[in-house]
Amino acid sequence: ALATVEAMAASTSSDCGVELAAPFDMVFVDADKTRLLEYVEACLTSDRLLRRGGLIVVDNVLWKGLVLEANNGEFSSIADTDDAGHSELRKNRRARKLATTMHLFNSAIVKDDRVEVLLLPLRDGLSVIRKK
Repeated sequence: ALATVEAMAASTSSDCGVELAAPFDMVFVDADKTRLLEYVEACLTSDRLLRRGGLIVVDNVLWKGLVLEANNGEFSSIADTDDAGHSELRKNRRARKLATTMHLFNSAIVKDDRVEVLLLPLRDGLSVIRKK
């Protein structure tokens, strides 16, 4: 999916096989959490994909509420020693890793001078990012 988004941003519509009548007003991103900055970057680097003033809406930016714990470096709501066994431990590690990844994404995007960011604490969190 990222390759398609990058191709759309870098190419004319005939080059990437997708017919783009005009740049989009809004792009919704619910994709690989480890590559979110790459998706946002593709939208920001070209006005062919997302117009100036357009919105990028990113889903799951609070990742089950664990991003707040990642900010503090503490994961008190997920214990490593759980009665559910090894599979639960593996899920917990994955949840912590994704929460840390989302925290890093949130920290990076809010510092980007090319955008304005509004984080909505709805469910797993939504970031509404406006391209300047």
